[in-house]
Amino acid sequence: MFSRASRSHLGGICLSATKRLSSSASATSILPSLAPPTGFARLTDRALILLYGRDAAHYLQGLTTANIKDFTFDSLGGFYTAFLNAQGRVLHDVFVYPIDHPLGLKGKDGITSDKPGFLIDVDKAHAEILRSHLKRYRLRARIAIEPADFHIWATWDDAIAVDSKSDIALSAPGFGCVDPRAPGMGRRILSVANISQALPGEEASLEHYDIRRILKGVPQGHREIVSGEALPHESNIDYMSGIDFRKGCYVGQELTIRTHHTGVVRKRILPVQLYKPSEKPPDSLQYEPSSDSTLPDAPRNIARVDARGRSAGKFLRGVGNIGLALCRLETMTDVKLTEEGSQWRPEHEFKVSWPAEEHQANEKEVKVKAFVPDWHMNRVSLRSRHQQQSP
Repeated sequence: MFSRASRSHLGGICLSATKRLSSSASATSILPSLAPPTGFARLTDRALILLYGRDAAHYLQGLTTANIKDFTFDSLGGFYTAFLNAQGRVLHDVFVYPIDHPLGLKGKDGITSDKPGFLIDVDKAHAEILRSHLKRYRLRARIAIEPADFHIWATWDDAIAVDSKSDIALSAPGFGCVDPRAPGMGRRILSVANISQALPGEEASLEHYDIRRILKGVPQGHREIVSGEALPHESNIDYMSGIDFRKGCYVGQELTIRTHHTGVVRKRILPVQLYKPSEKPPDSLQYEPSSDSTLPDAPRNIARVDARGRSAGKFLRGVGNIGLALCRLETMTDVKLTEEGSQWRPEHEFKVSWPAEEHQANEKEVKVKAFVPDWHMNRVSLRSRHQQQSP
């Protein structure tokens, strides 16, 4: 059971002037303003791996949570998925783009270069780790694994409603897919050349894109979906269209399927707002460029202000006064998972504490409030309808 006692409020954003932010990681930094409503950003924190060869599709099918057979090379689209370890923990969350040719690259080790393949879009800091993971299961599979040099872009238009099953025409050279992770995430585009002059809207920075993504509650990369520790359901990969629960065997499937059919997901990554101990809790999620809140080093445990006991969650990453945290749903939000009720009360507040610097007497502290995005509830309703329609 998954119900809400009341509705959380998200989406409001304060358009204050930019000021300085104190951080435990760096003394001061300038906070960016909001991303433009229609814009694009080059995702310089991502890298591409090319996997191709006769056995490429079959090989990838056994390693990822998505069903490769659902995507054709004719469409030249893409999809969101994840690589898991044998214990069902997330190693890498990725986008995969089927290509009908290996983009002119010559084959190695006897692999012919005229076979279809896949471009894998991964956190740049873990690209080499993923390449090693792919080679680990290679055995006698007729595949080649190589780095690929492309520009990776995110584009969006807040005036256009794009859902996970629809597509929008490209107005620039390149190929890609709709970002299915949450409503309004727009589209991802790959290009050989710099196509910034051909993309619609204003160019934004990577940090602008991250703020926009965090406000929507979309985690990505090893800092937010901690490699080897995070579970796919707790990381919302099921909500973000990253798992096909009907496909056959893949690495890490057993725990993932069992959780889907019999388990209760008690923790999920949610957007949070930080506020000072002297301030009242916010009513809605608001990004404030003028915030002078102190960001804790991440990850850090979250605890209830007036109680002791087990952790209520874990703060993962923040920008300014917003961030993402792995939250116990029945502790930090009004979500009810079972008929037994929850521990949450409207008056409860939560905090993140961490050691002060040498010249400071007291430990540092900031309060945290979690918000459940509306699209979480919409995805739950959609899944319930699909399960009722299934034979």
